[in-house]
Amino acid sequence: MKKIIYTALFLSLFTSISYGQLSVGAGATYLNDVGVQLRAQLPLVDGFDVEPKFSYYFVDDATSWSVDVDATYDLITFGESNPLYVLTGPALYRTSFNGGSDSNLGYNFGAGLGINHLRFELKYTTIFCDECNGQIGGNLAYMF
Repeated sequence: MKKIIYTALFLSLFTSISYGQLSVGAGATYLNDVGVQLRAQLPLVDGFDVEPKFSYYFVDDATSWSVDVDATYDLITFGESNPLYVLTGPALYRTSFNGGSDSNLGYNFGAGLGINHLRFELKYTTIFCDECNGQIGGNLAYMF
């Protein structure tokens, strides 16, 4: 069953890259700490995109990074390519400090606005761990 699901996901991703327009971007992010972010945008069908993101956060005496895979849906498009969209998806957060490390899964949901090549996002993130609370963060990226 896993092989069938992985094959279907791979084929849908390959098809979307073949027919869609893959774009990549870089920018700044904030989630309790300021960081930098690399991202890609994979159009699936009209109005639906998948956006994998890698973020590295600048934390004193530690290394912290996250990987998000957000699905986006364009609510309204202003002009030709200026969408107002909602986003949701899973995330993996990892922090390393003093020889130890901690990894946690999380979930994002929020909204964003694209203006020409710029992407502004505001999102709420829930991290699944005992001492974690929900966090509000944001992204600003330039898409090439």
